[in-house]
Amino acid sequence: MDDGRLLESWKEIAAYLKRSEKTCRRWEVTLGLPVHRLDGTPSARVFAHPKEIDRWLAEKRHLTEAPPQESGKKSKWIWLTAGGVIVFIALAGFGWRFIPNKPVPAPPRVPSLAVLPFENKTGDGTWDAWKTALPDLITIDLRQSKFLDVMKTSDLYWAVGQMVEKESFSPEDLKTVGEEGELDFALTGSLNKSGTEVILSVLVHNTRTGDVVGSFRSVCRTEMDIFSGVDRLSNEVKLALNVKDREIRGDIDHPVSRISTNSPQAFKLFSQGYRIQGKRVFDEAISPILKAVEIDPKFGLAHRILFHCCRAVSRKEDAIKYGESAVRFAGRIGDRERELFLSDFYASNQFDRLDKKKLVQAFQRLAKNYPFDPTMIGLVGFYISQEEWEKAVPILEKLILRYPQRPNVVYDLASCYRSTGEYGKAEKLLDDYLSANPELGTDTLMILWERWRVGLAQQKFDVAHDCADRVISAFPNLPNYLVRKGYAYFKQDDLSNAEKNYQKLVENRDKKVQTSGFDYLAEVSLSRGRIEEAKQRVRRGIEMAQSLKDIWWERHYHYFLAYLERLSGRLPEALKEAELACQNSESEGVGLVRELHLRALITLELNRFEEFEKQVEEIKAYLDPDRFPRGSPRFMRIYYHLLGHRELQKNNYDLAIRYFWKALDLLSLLAAQSIDADHAKYFYDIAEAYRRSGNLGGAAAMYAKVRLPTVSREYSGDLYAKSYYWAGTYWERAIGNIGTPADARDRRLKAIEFYRKFLELWKDADPIFKPEVEDAKKRLAGLEAE
Repeated sequence: MDDGRLLESWKEIAAYLKRSEKTCRRWEVTLGLPVHRLDGTPSARVFAHPKEIDRWLAEKRHLTEAPPQESGKKSKWIWLTAGGVIVFIALAGFGWRFIPNKPVPAPPRVPSLAVLPFENKTGDGTWDAWKTALPDLITIDLRQSKFLDVMKTSDLYWAVGQMVEKESFSPEDLKTVGEEGELDFALTGSLNKSGTEVILSVLVHNTRTGDVVGSFRSVCRTEMDIFSGVDRLSNEVKLALNVKDREIRGDIDHPVSRISTNSPQAFKLFSQGYRIQGKRVFDEAISPILKAVEIDPKFGLAHRILFHCCRAVSRKEDAIKYGESAVRFAGRIGDRERELFLSDFYASNQFDRLDKKKLVQAFQRLAKNYPFDPTMIGLVGFYISQEEWEKAVPILEKLILRYPQRPNVVYDLASCYRSTGEYGKAEKLLDDYLSANPELGTDTLMILWERWRVGLAQQKFDVAHDCADRVISAFPNLPNYLVRKGYAYFKQDDLSNAEKNYQKLVENRDKKVQTSGFDYLAEVSLSRGRIEEAKQRVRRGIEMAQSLKDIWWERHYHYFLAYLERLSGRLPEALKEAELACQNSESEGVGLVRELHLRALITLELNRFEEFEKQVEEIKAYLDPDRFPRGSPRFMRIYYHLLGHRELQKNNYDLAIRYFWKALDLLSLLAAQSIDADHAKYFYDIAEAYRRSGNLGGAAAMYAKVRLPTVSREYSGDLYAKSYYWAGTYWERAIGNIGTPADARDRRLKAIEFYRKFLELWKDADPIFKPEVEDAKKRLAGLEAE
């Protein structure tokens, strides 16, 4: 009989089977003995459930029986055969019940529900703790199911607040719970007394209609009976919610005492602390859960919540201790909750437990049985941070089937579609959501933001402006959409209108908004070639950031000023600003790499080669994918880009081009946002290497990529403008190439177009750019005169 205990080593498994450890290990490989590992790796500690082993033995019964002896007696063989036939016929009617159930995959759409507090009608105050502990126990049990979407108690607090602590619920209350929690059903119940017995009564309500779709009872003589009572009720609830019998048989459904505790007192204490942490009062939640662990030291779920609470209140050593113990007792945590915990634990960079491989493995195991669990969005976030959008898409396409109106799922999927170039899919997904949710709110703003980005990527500027205008008309004082309105003009090269919108930011009464405004205005100045004007605006931004003690903005402005000083040929001043940008980092993280990159470039241009080499190796170590949660092998493009500049400085053009291509191979053309901010430099610098090596065709192709709509260029407007100048010179030189007179005319028109565009952008550029501007004017005049 399965009593909820666990076999936690090969020794215990072997003793249970009455075989040697060696035989049991062999059976695992050759016959599929159901042995589990805590994190799925071969070296991890093993555990097994007696119930699963018993089921396996029933299937492999020949393992426990001695091989038949050959007697040579035909009559005995006949009798044995006849007896076997009789037994087979006798078992045929009901033997199917003992065949192991085949797993049934989770469907996209399943009933969603929450378990609400019970009423204590026993008149006995000793049962009061079960008013909330019992719903928590039922929730833990039902959350194992692949065929239900059961809201965690902590999420229920987040969705409906203090209503979750009511003892009785009116039809209006249940409707509110359904609407706020996006739930189809709610489960309520009561504890009643009949003589010496306590009766658990459960009602399942349709939150939309208010109808009761199921009513069940389970009798308990003592608190110990509650665990088996919950196991019985859980199957009744599934049937009431139209889960098919075949699905129930193929569901994951360990006894609730196994995946929590078999101690009533320990569970009541756990529930008390669990609900406190659900209110986000983490420090107060620790004490009762610690008492639960004292009663049942192997209470894995309690160790998990202790890890979460201690981490939330920055008790690092305790968080590590309880996290490790939760890993050790992970066999006492339900399949879904175990993988959710392990993915969280192995993402804990602040506790030196970051293990990206194990993190992904935990999510993959979760996806095997629970592909529609909303927490899979965590793996999506990981893949997006790694710039592996194509891996995130199939996960999100599953989630969207179950949660078509969840804005974070819609937003992430649309963002991944955009980043993989599937603009049509992104458009439809976003437009469908906006049609179904016409009222502007926090969620709609997020979707409009992504719709704006998709429009810009396609150069559908009317769509981008419409998204911005919709928000501005409803929220005229919302600065973010003034930025987006201005940026749409910026990407259209309508710098005058971009500047008008950005100017409204520095006129805003909010000083933080003013601080950001100088950044955007400086970007416009840079794109016009007005470097000194850009410097003035950046210095104003530094003053504002310092007055607000805003370290992030101050660091950013020092970076921007370093870029501008380098552009104007003041390398010592540029290096000084770059050093300030690096020193003012609040904490280490991949976001600092942009500053380190610029500092290394300036150091190289100052011919400090030894210092440059040290800085490059520092950046290489800094980009180690295993060092940061958001670290990615793709970020090594920054390292190769610097090596390309080193060779370009030495006029080793072929080697420079090879390094630049290594960098480009790790760069996405479609996703504009990344830690290195601007991607224009990657294409411009390899174009320069091609041009200086004499490969003008290769240069022209790379200059053209600088101007792609998906390539960001906020802080490299000079490169964008000069790409038109060099494109003009390429087509001018190509005029006389072989071909028909019509071909020559087309080349001349291209050259004229690019020179005009360059001069349009830099007609009022600073004197430092006079040589390029005057040359473009002279060449344009000559072409137009022909």
